[in-house]
Amino acid sequence: MKDNNNSLGRTFSDLIAENETFIAGNEEINEIPINTIKANPGQPRTVFDEIKLKELASSIKQHGILQPVIVKPAANGYILVAGERRVKAAEIAGFVNVPAIVREYNEKYLPELAMLENLQREDLSPIEEAIAFQKIIQNTHITHKELADKIGKSRVYVTNIIGLLNLPTIVMDAVNADVISMGHARALSKLKNIQFCLNLFDRIKSENLTVRETEDIIRRHNSSDDDIISEETLKKANEFIKTRFNDINVSVKHNKITLKYKTEKELERILSLFKDE
Repeated sequence: MKDNNNSLGRTFSDLIAENETFIAGNEEINEIPINTIKANPGQPRTVFDEIKLKELASSIKQHGILQPVIVKPAANGYILVAGERRVKAAEIAGFVNVPAIVREYNEKYLPELAMLENLQREDLSPIEEAIAFQKIIQNTHITHKELADKIGKSRVYVTNIIGLLNLPTIVMDAVNADVISMGHARALSKLKNIQFCLNLFDRIKSENLTVRETEDIIRRHNSSDDDIISEETLKKANEFIKTRFNDINVSVKHNKITLKYKTEKELERILSLFKDE
């Protein structure tokens, strides 16, 4: 297929326009064997919801593939540019071919095109989106503000998302799995002390800290340089105090020891233990 659009000279803005204008006047939709289509190496999305894929497969079985995928010519077949969910669902549905538009694209634009498709469908996790943003900025040499303008987001949004890549791997995995919120992740991503970040991450999970509580702890840490007490130390303290106070409801958290009682007798017993000291 002849490239009438000078793919080597296309800009990121041109790519956005091409994806918005889905079928050009000189393009055809062809049935292409699925086994000739290779995955996009620049695809930022790594996790696919199996339930949603099966739902899409069921819809495809009933109605067919309503929107063609986009591919580019490659050795012995094609590289998928847009439509990975449709291709995966079509395979589940037992389809051999998929309707496709063949377009010529410069290889370096594949990550940007994959990101565009996913952004338009809100399919990316925050970390996947961060990786995609970073690749675009590295490949096209645009600023955070320029990227934000092109995708309809604020500059702060783009900067905060890319900042998530500063997180330790275990925390990024937790963000992808929705174990912690984006608010928690943004707060943790601004920390330079990795151990402090990991300790606070543990506390967010074990104590159900709110985003505001997390930010307050970070603020105090930054102003006083006090470190977060590790989970292991807190565990040892809990075990010691529970042994000392026997069956009294007691818990140890960072900067706080809590003793709980329900009756006057329990309160008197707690006071007697302090008097013994």
